[in-house]
Amino acid sequence: MTLIQLMYATPDDGCCDEPECCEGGGELFDEDDFVVLTDTETGEEYPFMLVDNFEFEGESYCVLIDPDDIEEEEVSIFFMKLIESEDGEEVLTGLDEDEDERVFAAYEEFMDERDEAEFED
Repeated sequence: MTLIQLMYATPDDGCCDEPECCEGGGELFDEDDFVVLTDTETGEEYPFMLVDNFEFEGESYCVLIDPDDIEEEEVSIFFMKLIESEDGEEVLTGLDEDEDERVFAAYEEFMDERDEAEFED
């Protein structure tokens, strides 16, 4: 299993290729919402925006989007499981196809319930 190390970043850390990306997201996201994922096998780094997290079946999941997609009408979302590594660090790990489908369905239901609750208020 490939583990992805979670590192928090700010726009000043160069989380995006274009400065406007981080500045443009300022109204929706604050600087603590940026993460850099590092592939532990290759050392390659990938910037993402952490837009949500939730619990499902006793596990913690994070919802990520590519900051380059923030201006797009539709963005791709990525689900990753938050686990603790053997050395006590928090790491994100990818999901297999079945788990990804279950988590996506649960997240859709979670969002529908959240929207209904906000509508009732």
